Amino acid sequence: MKKIKVLAIIAALACLTAGCSDAPKDSSSAQKESSSVSESSEEESSEEEPAATEAVTEPASEPGYFSTLVFPDTMTEKEKSSSGYRELSVIYPEKAEAYGLERSAYGMHQGGSEYVKFKQIQENVRELKVYDEQFDTDFLVHITLPPDYDENREYPVFFICDSEYWLYCVPDMWKLINEGEAAPVIFVTLGHDYNVNGAMDDVRFEKFVLRQEEFLGFITDELMPLISMNYKTNPSRSVLFGHSLGGVFSHYALCNADRYADQPFANYIIASPAFWTYHYTDESSPVVCDNSSIKDPYAFESEFGFFERNSSLDKKVFICAGGSEYYRFDAPEDLATIPEDAEALYNRMTAYGADVSFKLYEGKFHTGYVPDMFKEYMTQYFPPEYANEN
Repeated sequence: MKKIKVLAIIAALACLTAGCSDAPKDSSSAQKESSSVSESSEEESSEEEPAATEAVTEPASEPGYFSTLVFPDTMTEKEKSSSGYRELSVIYPEKAEAYGLERSAYGMHQGGSEYVKFKQIQENVRELKVYDEQFDTDFLVHITLPPDYDENREYPVFFICDSEYWLYCVPDMWKLINEGEAAPVIFVTLGHDYNVNGAMDDVRFEKFVLRQEEFLGFITDELMPLISMNYKTNPSRSVLFGHSLGGVFSHYALCNADRYADQPFANYIIASPAFWTYHYTDESSPVVCDNSSIKDPYAFESEFGFFERNSSLDKKVFICAGGSEYYRFDAPEDLATIPEDAEALYNRMTAYGADVSFKLYEGKFHTGYVPDMFKEYMTQYFPPEYANEN
């Protein structure tokens, strides 16, 4: 418990000074941008909705699907025995306390506007703890089924890394489907269970940068087969999203997908990729992300040799960044900004003939554009007419 409290204090300091990523959204106050990957010293805010006044309604008793989880052979016996559905706890602190700590890392406090939105769709959300033996870590997965979900129908998966940051955005995307503005998808958000604060820079840096090969293997060979064995999915339209350090990972995942037999994603969103973390260290950060063990810190500039191994890329890529991002630490003049790195990636991918698009959200900082980007992406890449397709 003392260790967790120390980590929480470090996380708070990281939000106020320079670090490797943003602070998670806190819906009980104005939404804020922070840290050194965020290039903003100005904070964006959104008008707070009135707090919820109704009493908390407990979810129904254990649903029937709890006993129907099917595991892929790629998972070890220990992983299978340590994984499973559980009662929704991400918006219920009293339930989260029974499982672990730091539920607040997911940024949805009771009475806040994001809590209210999430509570309205809770009957469509399934909470799944997945243990991975390589990381010796419990990951927390939330599977949000579309309105009028049909278990006999195939759906694309919208896979979101950094659930601690972006789970709160799912209700607004779900609403687009419910109102007929987008075709139905299954949202899968991946974060850490409550005993690990997955919003911490060192935790994110380890999985998204230092151990990205293992993390990609976990998603490709274990987690997505687990999802597809229990829900009918359509990988030919599924998408993987990552932002900041997660954007570094989504780029790595794109450029190394060819190394795997399974191809769970056909589309990739690379948002504000913090490529600088491969080769530059912000020594002023309270949580210093040590990149000294990276053998080739500039391998990202050659897309990890993908186009040496392949003549073309059969994926669709969307690259984006905030137009007003800038480093909050004393960066050297020759260190490319995140928008510059994002545009450089777009130019390289275009030169390779890839199906790639790029958007710079003018006047927006490191995280402020993402909720609107999600909604734009849903309506453009999953238009309503796709609703009649399997």
